[in-house]
Amino acid sequence: MVIRFPTSTLGSGPEKRVIPESELQQRIIDCSDLASLRSNITALEELFRNQHTHVEQFTKVIARDPSLTTRLLRMVNSAYFGLSEKITTIEGAIIYLGLGNVRLLMTTAHAIDDLEIMANDGTKVSWRQFWLHSLACAFATREILTQFGHKLDNDTDYISGLLQNLGKVVMAKAFPVEFTQLAHTVYKDEAHVIAAERALLGWDHAAIGAFYLEAYRFPSDIVEAVRFHHDPVNAPNGKQIAAATHLADVLVRMAGLKGATEKRPILKESELLALPTINLLWPRKGPTLTVKMRKITDRVSWLPDECRALFKIGDGPIHQRSASP
Repeated sequence: MVIRFPTSTLGSGPEKRVIPESELQQRIIDCSDLASLRSNITALEELFRNQHTHVEQFTKVIARDPSLTTRLLRMVNSAYFGLSEKITTIEGAIIYLGLGNVRLLMTTAHAIDDLEIMANDGTKVSWRQFWLHSLACAFATREILTQFGHKLDNDTDYISGLLQNLGKVVMAKAFPVEFTQLAHTVYKDEAHVIAAERALLGWDHAAIGAFYLEAYRFPSDIVEAVRFHHDPVNAPNGKQIAAATHLADVLVRMAGLKGATEKRPILKESELLALPTINLLWPRKGPTLTVKMRKITDRVSWLPDECRALFKIGDGPIHQRSASP
C-alpha cells in the first residue's frame, strides 16, 4: 500500500513553503533516534509468535528486568483491571493479563525509552504530559475498537494510538524553531492546528509522523492510521482504526490530558455523537450507540491516573474503585 503525502503546493493562497520539500523529507528521515523501536517491536513479535513458549519462560525473562517486573505488577494491580485481591507474582500477573497485555507493556516500555530521547530540547513543552497523553490514547484506541466490534488480533490498534502524534516529536527534532512557534500558538479548533502546520512547514504532523514510520518500515496499517488520524474518512483501507485513533485523542483530551503540544478548546460531551468519526465506527444511531459511548468514556476517564501510576509519570494518585465486570 502506498500512502500519499502532500505535494509541493500549499493551495491557492499566497503562502510559500519555508522549507523545500526535498529538504523537509531528508530532515525527517535523518531523525534516526527511533530506529531501534522497529527492531524492538520485531524482536517482541518473534518472541510471542512461538506458541510453544511456556509462561515459565516469560517469567524468567521478565524477572531479569526489575523495572519491567515493577511495571507488570503495577499494571495488573491497577484500578483499571479492578481486581479484588492483589497479585504479587510475575507468573500470576502473566496468567491474569494474558500474553497480549504483557506484550503491550513490553512494547510500550521500549517505546517510551526510545521516544523520550528525542524530547531533550528547548521547546518548553512538557514532554512528560505528551507521553502521558500518548499512553492513554493507546489504551483508549483498543477500548474503542473493542466496544464497537472491531477488535484486532495484533497490536496495530495499540501502537497506532501510541504513535499517532509521533509527528510532533519529529517536528521538534527536525524543525525546532517552527515547532516551538506552533506549540505555543492558541488555536480555535483541530482544523486550525492542521492548517497552521501546513502553512508553516508544508506538511502537518500526521503526514510527518507517517512519512517517518514508512521510511523505517513500520507496518502499512500503522502508517495509514497515523497519516489519517485527523482525516479518517479518507483513509484508503483502515477507516475504523484511523477513526478509533482520532476518537481516542478527543476522549483523552476530554479526560484532562491535553498533550501539551496543541492549545485548542476541548470538545464538549454533547458534540461527541455528531463527529463523522463515530459514523465510521458505528453507523447506526440510537440507544445502543449511547450505551457504548458511555462505557468508553467511563473507561477512558480512568486512564490518566492509571497511566501515571503505571509509568510513574506525574504525581497524581491512583483511583480506588471496586472490581468492575
